[in-house]
Amino acid sequence: MKKLNILLWCILVAGCSSFLKRQPQSELSRSPWFFEETFYRIGDSFVDSVYLRTGYYLESEGTQFKGCVLYLEGLADSVANHSALFNKLSLAGYRVVFFDYMGQGGSKGSMNNTRILSPVSPSLQISSQAKFVWQRYSDRRDEVFGRDCSQSKKMVMGWSTGGLATYGLANEEWAEAVVLIAPGIHPKKFVGEAATSPKLMFTLDQVISERTLTRNKFEKSHNPHIDPIKPVSPAVVPLFATNLLLSSEFSQGWEISKKIPGLVFLSGFEDTYVDRAATEKTLKKKAPHFQVVAYNGALHEIDNEIPEVANDMHEKTVQFFDSVFHNL
Repeated sequence: MKKLNILLWCILVAGCSSFLKRQPQSELSRSPWFFEETFYRIGDSFVDSVYLRTGYYLESEGTQFKGCVLYLEGLADSVANHSALFNKLSLAGYRVVFFDYMGQGGSKGSMNNTRILSPVSPSLQISSQAKFVWQRYSDRRDEVFGRDCSQSKKMVMGWSTGGLATYGLANEEWAEAVVLIAPGIHPKKFVGEAATSPKLMFTLDQVISERTLTRNKFEKSHNPHIDPIKPVSPAVVPLFATNLLLSSEFSQGWEISKKIPGLVFLSGFEDTYVDRAATEKTLKKKAPHFQVVAYNGALHEIDNEIPEVANDMHEKTVQFFDSVFHNL
């Protein structure tokens, strides 16, 4: 009740758009993570709204601040599961801005209300939510260094479902530079565990699993997967899953402007989530200026793959964003 009263006071008196759950200043000074609950309207009424977990991973102290990178996650993902990639960007001087989709990670609601393309309800689109989150942190100074993203190019990085959404932002020319990680331009129909047991796609059993996402067993290192996989299967969110397939078909006709630089990381042919060969073909035709790096044998979650793959991917990502930064 207390939270609701504060939220209503913010909306009615101050006109703010969210109720913030900030870490104390003492915690911010020790941690690169900044999380908060942000109020996002997905419909015309107050009831048609949801709290999204939004925030950023702060650039490292003592580095040259180069700009902000917006990260778009995959289906059943959480931003908290990508600390190795975020830390690499942080050490290079980049702040990573992020949010969890509805029903994933720390966000409320249901992923079933999320869309890639939705002309009727654009607020449900990942791209619309991404623009909202970017705007939220664009002019807002952080509480440690007092910097903001207002002078940064719109650099967007997306994995899988987020890669497809990022590809859409490049097509719109809203994004000014993009990194696509195993993008869902050509998603497979039977994914994860269902690749070998197709009947699982028609149940609510676990289909998306860590075993099918990466070959890295993390036996000698910290497992970065902090938050659980949810939803456990596309079957749990059939409206989103259907929209994803339809949107991916539509995306294959997009022509990407040559003024939008891009770097694409492709997993191996063993990836059970996306079709590498078809993706290569589409990119060669529709975005031939994009640099493509393919990792034979790699599974879907490239940034958390075995060290020789993940480390190379991290390095090349920093190099790409550095080239964008130096061309400002």
